[in-house]
Amino acid sequence: PNLENQLKKIELTIYSRIIVIGGDGTVKEVADHILKNNLSIPLAIIPVGSANVLASSLSINNLPKLAIKTACLGTPKKMDVCLLNNEHFFLICLSIGYWSNIINETSRGLKINLGFWAYIMTFVKQWKVKRTNFNFKLDNNNHQIEGNTLIVANALSLFNLQPKTPIDLFDAELEVLISQNKSIFGFFNVAFSFFFGKSRFPYLTKLKGKKITLSNESFKDKAIQIDGERIEVDEINIELIPKKLLIITK
Repeated sequence: PNLENQLKKIELTIYSRIIVIGGDGTVKEVADHILKNNLSIPLAIIPVGSANVLASSLSINNLPKLAIKTACLGTPKKMDVCLLNNEHFFLICLSIGYWSNIINETSRGLKINLGFWAYIMTFVKQWKVKRTNFNFKLDNNNHQIEGNTLIVANALSLFNLQPKTPIDLFDAELEVLISQNKSIFGFFNVAFSFFFGKSRFPYLTKLKGKKITLSNESFKDKAIQIDGERIEVDEINIELIPKKLLIITK
């Protein structure tokens, strides 16, 4: 709970790299400190969280021995990051709606004991899929799309399974994904098309850009999360900042 305050007391500039042993939330907190203090220290990950999305997106192995080897001997590379409301940095994604509710409703204790399966348990209990009109401006274009979840993604991968059309941490673009299925069973089509589809994506809209602003009605009274952690905000303005964080890769 006091990680941010503990980091402030450490003179990090004397170290050649920082190794985080933890999940996406812990990595985000350390990265947030590095970015806000403009430190040019490479960040390495040994994934022991429930989802480990960032590590998976970087093709870092979940086996501790191999992850440690990558953390110690891997190559630093500058990755893109996202900035929310000129205040909150995030590395993976921000989501609004159904899937954010799943993440927020899954208890920390359940995630520690069951890992990713904790989210699946919460998912099967959430039968009602609420839909909304997402109104947003992506770069200079206005959009209004009905769906149940909106995701602004910089990286998105699970179990080292990359999407068929990869979401690249180094391409200087963010992706906007909107799932539009009306029932819980439709998520299986969404997941299959996302990871294995080629050009058409049933129940899924995909857009690319560098800046996105959402209308207040699109997220008011809805669950919001960034990098697996609940957040409450009065506005949503997201900007992609290219090549901002030094990350250790294979």
